Amino acid sequence: MEIKGAAGSGIARNWLIHPSFADPTWPYVSLPTLKGYLAARGIPSTVLDLNAGCVDFLAAPETAARLRTTVLSRFSRLDARRQLTRAEQMEYLRLLDALECFPDVAAAAAILRDPERLTDPAACRVARDAFEDLFVVLEAACFPFSFSFNKAAHLIAPWDFDALEAYINSGASPVAPYTRERLLGLAQADGAPRFVGLSLTFVSQIPETFRLCREVRELFPEAFIVLGGPCLGQITRHGNPDVSSRLLDFADALCPGEGEKPLELLLNLLAGDDGRPAGDDGRPAGDDGRPGGRPGPERLAQIPNLITRDPAGGPPRHGPAWVWSPEDAVAPDYSDLDMGAYLAPSPMLLYSPTRGCYWNRCSFCAYGFNQDGAHTYREVPVDRAVADLRRLHEQTGAKHFYFSCDVIAPKYAFALAEALLADGLEILWSTDLRLEAAYTPERCRLLYKSGLRAVAFGVESGSPKTLKCMDKGTTPERIRTVNRAFHEAGIATAWMTFTGHPGETFSQAEATLALLEAERDRVDQFIVGTFDLTPGSRIHAAPADFGVDQLTYTRGDVFGLFPIWSDRAARARSPEQLHELSVRVDRLAAGYRLDHYPWAGAISTHHSFLHLLRHGQRAFAQPRLRRRDALPPLRDPAAPPPPRPRQDPDRLAEQVDRFLGRYLERALTPDPQTGLAPLSFSHFMQALK
Repeated sequence: MEIKGAAGSGIARNWLIHPSFADPTWPYVSLPTLKGYLAARGIPSTVLDLNAGCVDFLAAPETAARLRTTVLSRFSRLDARRQLTRAEQMEYLRLLDALECFPDVAAAAAILRDPERLTDPAACRVARDAFEDLFVVLEAACFPFSFSFNKAAHLIAPWDFDALEAYINSGASPVAPYTRERLLGLAQADGAPRFVGLSLTFVSQIPETFRLCREVRELFPEAFIVLGGPCLGQITRHGNPDVSSRLLDFADALCPGEGEKPLELLLNLLAGDDGRPAGDDGRPAGDDGRPGGRPGPERLAQIPNLITRDPAGGPPRHGPAWVWSPEDAVAPDYSDLDMGAYLAPSPMLLYSPTRGCYWNRCSFCAYGFNQDGAHTYREVPVDRAVADLRRLHEQTGAKHFYFSCDVIAPKYAFALAEALLADGLEILWSTDLRLEAAYTPERCRLLYKSGLRAVAFGVESGSPKTLKCMDKGTTPERIRTVNRAFHEAGIATAWMTFTGHPGETFSQAEATLALLEAERDRVDQFIVGTFDLTPGSRIHAAPADFGVDQLTYTRGDVFGLFPIWSDRAARARSPEQLHELSVRVDRLAAGYRLDHYPWAGAISTHHSFLHLLRHGQRAFAQPRLRRRDALPPLRDPAAPPPPRPRQDPDRLAEQVDRFLGRYLERALTPDPQTGLAPLSFSHFMQALK
């Protein structure tokens, strides 16, 4: 179906879209921030959070029935075969898992939106498990793709343009019926969009973002489509040389940097407000003066931070650089969003009082926009930040806020706390902070009085040598002292650590666990991750300086997001040492109720914050639920008993594991001529044959 012209208000609209799949428990801050900035300049826009809206679609009885039918029919078809191809073996095993899992997602969503049941550990866990079971079902129904609230991936290959075409053309998207209905409904109410901006914030949003580009182009061929967001910025900076040109097959322009000023100029240009007359039909005139035309390439090339096509067929054109400054600050506008659509009982809003990082030296870091010229640390004036927070509180009723930024300087944090107290604004908040000596016990008590209830620290390591190699600017003793000051002030503290930094020895990795074990009574949550080399980091820019002696990519990683690397220290660790580290982490975690993003027990999540408010800062520093305390799983009452398989799943699993082991050994070995490992979507599909 194609919609032309305008309906309802008769005003062509500007849409800002947040795609699936990401955290559905709170609205992300970027698009409301853009909406607020544009509104302050008289430019209307509408924010659509398709990620939050898809929750109720996935929980609907008709969706559950459709998934059951898909899984059962595919299983019956494959189960009747005498012999299965390798791909069918993989699909069969996933279908078999799904047959045991059909959850009552609607009941789970109801629990997570109920303030009493969400903060009941047993009820929260059973609801969380129902969503995890849903992802098992989706992995079977959408094979060979899998989904969760922080992942949307192919079975084994990284996203490239072949994989995206397969995803789009196969109809594998589990949310496509929802997004189509939502887009058409908005167009019928308010008119077809003139402009559509899609924010590719997280890697997990890649497939839905590009599918939505195609869907928008099909439904609204006259709309001007722009792709932006932090993940898009990473792709354009670190992807293959032709990646921007290929991305412009999906969109009219790319905006990999900060977007406020670029969108202001672009939307005025599209509206004919740059001195050119608009057409009689209300649409802008093109460069040829005809109504409904589009801005020509020369005009587009003048817009900062925008990447557009070269009409002569040369490399894409990059507009001049623009960097946000505090004078541009405007409160985010969440008014388009239904707070009841989020998977939480009350709203928790994100607000960014700062941008960039005042330290910006950590070896492994390339967060946000830190590598495109906008890495300088900038602060919203304190009085304006407090006014913004009051306005958001009064408009939405939100009392809980997460200060979403790379870091907040101690001086600013103290000034903000004092201003909140002076204003009398009673909110509760959490954020991430650097471990600085300025956080004395007295200052931490000030932060607590202002509403700070949870803080996450990038501790990273407990080894002085590793911390020095990272250029963290801290020591184990400062970590202990500052953490204790926060904890004793009543603020829940979470430690983010990891092992495997290039050059880290086994004894240095042990030091991290030893520090966690020693401070366990004052650490309220923690994570021990495994180092991943991030494109744009100092290690990525100068690998030899950190002992990295092999750095390459797979052929399918055209977006440049997943480097393959190795160093001498990592190769020196024995399997026995790795096992010992894993055992110690498990032993430490056994005394906590931890979980992965975005559930309660994960660091800096909405659900975790609500548990901490309800049960205190030690809410997750308790042993895991005992079996007798657990609730029965939430099962779909309409789901039939799982049929008995004719195929031998153990034999099939053994065959699949053997095939994948042989395949990955070959696919992840760099080609001596190209230097790239051959793994890609097409390479994997060929191997299946």
